[in-house]
Amino acid sequence: MMWHAFESNAAYLAALSAKIIGVLHTALDNRGEACLAVSGGHSPIALFEALSQEDIAWAGVHVRLVDERFVPPASADSNEHLVRAHLLQGRARAAEFTGLVSDSANIERSVQQANLDARRPDLAILGMGDDGHTASLFPRARQLAEGLDRHRSSRYLHVTPPTAPHERISMTLPALLGARQLILTISGAQKRTIFETARRAANPDYPVSYVLNQDITPIDVYWHP
Repeated sequence: MMWHAFESNAAYLAALSAKIIGVLHTALDNRGEACLAVSGGHSPIALFEALSQEDIAWAGVHVRLVDERFVPPASADSNEHLVRAHLLQGRARAAEFTGLVSDSANIERSVQQANLDARRPDLAILGMGDDGHTASLFPRARQLAEGLDRHRSSRYLHVTPPTAPHERISMTLPALLGARQLILTISGAQKRTIFETARRAANPDYPVSYVLNQDITPIDVYWHP
């Protein structure tokens, strides 16, 4: 695990963008295509807008979601809506994108459809909640044990958050660790404290701890105040 700390949001954003673009360039140079898995929420908006203007071969990039709320894709609460509004703009408009809610009336059918896509992400960008969740792997969710099961073959599952709104579709731990690289982005003193606790050992009270305490997939952590 590599730790990267920055004193300003501008420095953090510049370094994080450069890292992501470097990974995509390498994949495009080596294979002619790249797969980028992204998370939602408000935190990545500035990052998405910066990436959207980068001059790379976006037509060869497939963008997918780490997780999604089970809401219509046009909803303001939808991660797909967020990605389309802030990342798939400008030069990045040429990228291919696959959302997770393919049947807005049936979450299980949407999960089944999501699991048909077996592309391995070159990079998955993760966030972390104040409760230690990452993707939509929430502590105390009734599906958490399934999501953390290293032997689970399906890449996505239906998750019911104990307190957060909306049912979710989330990448499982083995799917996350199947990425070639991981990035965890966090900010603020509170989340740094949660991170320091989670990095000590894998603990279901802090699901993010399972991506921090593993030796399968390289992970870089980017933090700013």
